[in-house]
Amino acid sequence: MSDRNDIDPFYDDRSDPVRVLVVDEAERGERLATGLEAETDRIAADTVPTVDAALEAVDRRPIECLVSTVHGPDGTGDELLAAIRDRYPAIPVVLVVPDEERAREAIDSGASDVVVAESVSERCFVLANRITTAADRYRADRRADRQRRRFREVTDAVPDCLWIVDPEWSELSFVSGYERIWDRTAAELTGTPEDFLNAVHPDDRERVRAAMDRLSDGTSVDLEYRIRRDDDLAWVRTRGEPIVDDGSVVRLVVLTRDVTDRKERERTLSALHSAAREIGSADEPAAVYETLIRTADRVLEFDYVAVDIKRDGYLVQEASTLDLKDGGYYERTSLENDDTFAVRSYKRQETILVDDLREFDVTPADPDYRSALTVPIGEFGTFQTGASEVGAFDRDDREFAELLVGHARVKLAQLQDKRVLRERTEQLERQNDRLDEFVRVVSHDLRNPVNVAKGHLSIAREQYDDDSLEATMEALERIETLIEDLLTLAREGEEIDDLEPVDLATLVPECWRYIDTKDAALEVETDRTIAADRNRLRQLLENLIGNAIEHGGSDVTITVGDLPEENGFYVADDGTGFANGEREKVFDPGYSTGVDGTGLGLDIVRRIADAHGWDVRATESDAGGARFEIVGVE
Repeated sequence: MSDRNDIDPFYDDRSDPVRVLVVDEAERGERLATGLEAETDRIAADTVPTVDAALEAVDRRPIECLVSTVHGPDGTGDELLAAIRDRYPAIPVVLVVPDEERAREAIDSGASDVVVAESVSERCFVLANRITTAADRYRADRRADRQRRRFREVTDAVPDCLWIVDPEWSELSFVSGYERIWDRTAAELTGTPEDFLNAVHPDDRERVRAAMDRLSDGTSVDLEYRIRRDDDLAWVRTRGEPIVDDGSVVRLVVLTRDVTDRKERERTLSALHSAAREIGSADEPAAVYETLIRTADRVLEFDYVAVDIKRDGYLVQEASTLDLKDGGYYERTSLENDDTFAVRSYKRQETILVDDLREFDVTPADPDYRSALTVPIGEFGTFQTGASEVGAFDRDDREFAELLVGHARVKLAQLQDKRVLRERTEQLERQNDRLDEFVRVVSHDLRNPVNVAKGHLSIAREQYDDDSLEATMEALERIETLIEDLLTLAREGEEIDDLEPVDLATLVPECWRYIDTKDAALEVETDRTIAADRNRLRQLLENLIGNAIEHGGSDVTITVGDLPEENGFYVADDGTGFANGEREKVFDPGYSTGVDGTGLGLDIVRRIADAHGWDVRATESDAGGARFEIVGVE
């Protein structure tokens, strides 16, 4: 039988009328039902004439009390009591009996209550009271059953173990979910503290016993410890609260949760962090590979772990938990000719997880291997682990392996960059040594013969008036200019460490005084002070002014002005400007349109600008001549 109270566990039926079914001969039953309703508004009574009709009525709708009489030879009350108790043992049945003897018989047969009366009308008030009392007990029992059922449903839905136990740990009043945590039934508990301690790992047992004692003394506890389940170990967290009544602990409420997965994740993360630190401090690739193998072997705990490194078109085993002499792993595989999961993973640069190797055409080195997990280590190679079980690897294993390999990949790239940088540094040092030797040769070994030649030529010119001697002197001077430019070019490639404030309006006229300006004119339209190496900035300005005079004509006007929007300045002239396609080549080393030019002057300008962190570009001036803009100046 079900009703709205069974559907709604929070429904309170105490204010509803008691639903009574009177089972008796039609006229007598009607009189009885009417009399009961007249006595109290707590009763709502219906009538049926027979026991069969009563059973059908109880099957159809909720009835909270049945009433019948045992008057006469028909035995209706006795028959009703037997039928109801067989099918609905909890529904109250109140009988009206003629004497005390029949009352005792009715109670012995299972009647909820009896009223002794020759005539029901004589005791209708008493009968109504007995009915409501029996119904109230019935309702209270049903409410308690519903609460227990709902509580059981809630506790069964929670993946924890809940028990309520006395302070001596000897009597369980409730337990739920015990089998889920301990992998054994609660029926195996015998009611002693040892029941709770036998499953605890021996190393944690005393700590758990001490917590049980503290809980029994009235102190809340919260601890984690290991338990044994068959051949496995698991971690649980237990929280206990004492229930105190009138100053005494009357019961203990204990909740235990399986935290094995969390503990495993913590262990895995701890191993990953330790490995990351070791990998980060490695100074050689071999140390990275060793950490990969050791960490994966400790955490994943599978049959083998190996690292293959790409060398000359092959994946070659670099580190492994296996001895190649024992077989079970390929010493090397060809990236071109072999088809293994390591080769596939490396070529695709993606993780490959195989639950059953026998479902693929790829044959492992050891046929006993059934599962494999392969992760590419970027361009360097592959990481692989295998197991003899089918489906040995899960998502957590894959995530761990990818994170671990990710750390290794980053470190190997750093080590490779350091190696390349070291090689480049060594190469640059060798180049600098050759450059120093070149500067020495140019500044001493080449300049000295030129000076000797010029000296002898001067003597010859005093003795002979020959145009060829003048041409020879010009050639020697050109060689001398070329030497100076080469030395300047070598020097200007160096980085600038110290900058100082330089006033352009003062420096430009100083540069002008040291140049053969012929009939050229200078206009200074700037009052900027910039951060620069003064000597090298002087070289830049002298080269630009000299270039303007050389290519713009002897009477060219040169203007030095500001570029405020681009943080820079310019050097412009009103000469002939650039020919088609010339502007893109002027900074190339050796490029020159002048007969006597070395082609290094503007290359030196570019190098000085680069050393300062500036940009220099060639464009056309407002007057149609050449204009050089230097931008990015502080």
